[in-house]
Amino acid sequence: MINKKFGWIAALLILVIPVLFSADVRAAQRQGTFEIYLGNYNINEPRFKEVYQTGGAIRGIVLSSSLFYNFDFYTEIKAFYKTGQLTYTKEETKFLLVPVSLGVRFVFPSQIVLPYIGVGGDVYFYYETNPIGKVLNMAKGYHVLGGAYIQLGKNFPLLLNAKLKYTIAKAKENEMNIELGGLEYGIGLALSF
Repeated sequence: MINKKFGWIAALLILVIPVLFSADVRAAQRQGTFEIYLGNYNINEPRFKEVYQTGGAIRGIVLSSSLFYNFDFYTEIKAFYKTGQLTYTKEETKFLLVPVSLGVRFVFPSQIVLPYIGVGGDVYFYYETNPIGKVLNMAKGYHVLGGAYIQLGKNFPLLLNAKLKYTIAKAKENEMNIELGGLEYGIGLALSF
């Protein structure tokens, strides 16, 4: 219930905030970005932490396109890979998560630092293999994010991105709910065009 309220509040803020800020002249010039991203991802599921330990690297690409009035549409495709040990037999198990995210964010107009907030939906494809068996499935979810682009120079198309993202994505395996969402943070190098 709290997560749904938080999602509605975030969506409402994204719709109201543009009224409080004037449009930036540079927003009309920037059409979008292509970004290479590296971060850390922590799945919230306690059973996952017992087998694979906490956190791990997540890598991917982010594409964005300017919509209107400092709003961007973005898509993210990433990969998160972990190896671990089964709790009883201590045999090796492998887990691959491929999150695909789509969303809308508002980029606050500024000169050097461009903060942003956004919301979106996710589809998490995952594959787990171990001596017990193999699982290939998907889960749907949603996220909120915030961060800032830092311009590396005037009229220079490269931007540094620092991002914090929280995702809720529940999968169902053998009548058991599994939380694949969690906290993500990282940096990216974006080419603005």
